Amino acid sequence: MGLKWTYGAKAVAVVGLVLFCISCGDEFRPVATPVLQPGGDPQRTAHALVVSTNGSNQGTAVVIDVSGDTAVAAFTVGRNPVNATFLSGTDYVVNQADHNVNALQLVAAGSQLDLSNSIITLPGPTASAPNALSASPVFATTAGGKLFVTEPGLAPPMVADISVASVPPGVSHIPVGKNPVALVATSDGTQLYALNQADNTVSVIFPATDQLAATLPVGTSPVWGAVSADGTTVFILNQGSNTVPGTVSLINTNGDTVVNSFGVGIGSQTLAYQASQNRVYVASPGANSPCGNNVQSPCLYVFESNTGKLTPVPMSGAPCNAQHPIAVTALADGTRVYVADDVTSSVCVLNTNNNTFVQSIQVDPVPIGIASNSDSTRVYTANQGTAVFSIASVSRVTLNTGSCTYPTCVTVTTTDSNPFAVGQLITIAGVADSTYDGQFGIIAVNSASQFVYAQTCLVPAQCPNSSSTGGTATIPPDVSIIETTDNTTVKGSDAVAPLTIPVSGTPTFIIMTP
Repeated sequence: MGLKWTYGAKAVAVVGLVLFCISCGDEFRPVATPVLQPGGDPQRTAHALVVSTNGSNQGTAVVIDVSGDTAVAAFTVGRNPVNATFLSGTDYVVNQADHNVNALQLVAAGSQLDLSNSIITLPGPTASAPNALSASPVFATTAGGKLFVTEPGLAPPMVADISVASVPPGVSHIPVGKNPVALVATSDGTQLYALNQADNTVSVIFPATDQLAATLPVGTSPVWGAVSADGTTVFILNQGSNTVPGTVSLINTNGDTVVNSFGVGIGSQTLAYQASQNRVYVASPGANSPCGNNVQSPCLYVFESNTGKLTPVPMSGAPCNAQHPIAVTALADGTRVYVADDVTSSVCVLNTNNNTFVQSIQVDPVPIGIASNSDSTRVYTANQGTAVFSIASVSRVTLNTGSCTYPTCVTVTTTDSNPFAVGQLITIAGVADSTYDGQFGIIAVNSASQFVYAQTCLVPAQCPNSSSTGGTATIPPDVSIIETTDNTTVKGSDAVAPLTIPVSGTPTFIIMTP
């Protein structure tokens, strides 16, 4: 069967975003993690980690060798993995439902890989104390050689300081504000900021001593943060509410005071900082928010930290036609910014020279995270896939029959409209004639309920002209790759289907070491 994919021939990297519940009080629903801080074992810098949930079962973490474009290992992690970070050769995955952290390592042993997986336990119910409060960890970052994890489920809420260098790891707890959902550390590791979503504050911690140095009031519902390249400014994204537009608070790290703020749209979920331009980019999905000249539109806000200039760029018109932008990444070279939209399953490209959107790129449904690699050559989206569509019929024709230009072309008619697009991978299963089953790349879309995929048969007799009924068509969860030189999705060896990385379960975030 042609155009199938197995672990071992794809590339990836990462990013970050977090989806939050705007209308449900203090509830926090983390969906992805930010780009990792510099540091760690240089032997492990070229790898990515894709973490997925699996309902009420344990999640998975797939390790991808970015330099070799191969998935090299898969770990079983805890239930509801929601975040991750990296420190000194180890990936740390935060499991909210199991109130613990998996420490994942790949250790080379000759030509083999020895997989190890240890668990750092945080407070939670036990057999002897079934009603104990759970840490319900949701976020992790590193500072000063230590791992810090938010524990919003405790009373009072805490940030755990985990000394991973000790055996077993030592764990202490620092009281912070209500519902800490994110952490930001300065690049030198001397200051740590906990974003307390429920009481609209930021707790300032000195990692070396675990001292709570200050509590700073910021805007409504702080949910995301970043620090400037020189370490002098921390940018705090305050999401706002259904009726209150969001803001970004600027904290001066010399004295830890809020020195400025600027407004963004309703429902903003994440921001990206671009060191080369000293700019902040905020994607706002709120179509009912003004976006420059009172245009009601999904919006990308561009803040130039050097000058204080704020430029809102509408996204609802061509070429973006965005409906719900949720994640943004900025190329390290400063030339472009890429914004993922989970409704249109597309990525829109901003030219930073004039802050103008220039192109939209289709990716697999539903992108929940986006990131770019350090040399600015590729952009990656983590896609959750889509619902299953029932097949009414399938029919196969061979090369030079009609408009088919491949060894065999299969036309699929679904029982209702589908979101499939040219270049997407699909999984066909359950057809009455099982020779149609497999994973393939779509080569044409004939209508809202009909598409075509190529089926390479080395022996033509194995795939004769025929037809069948039944089965399902599904776009599997995966990672899409965009080549930034021409802003096209990277193709596989057949030059038809996109080069993607399937992931088990439902991807919640994807990270890449620096």
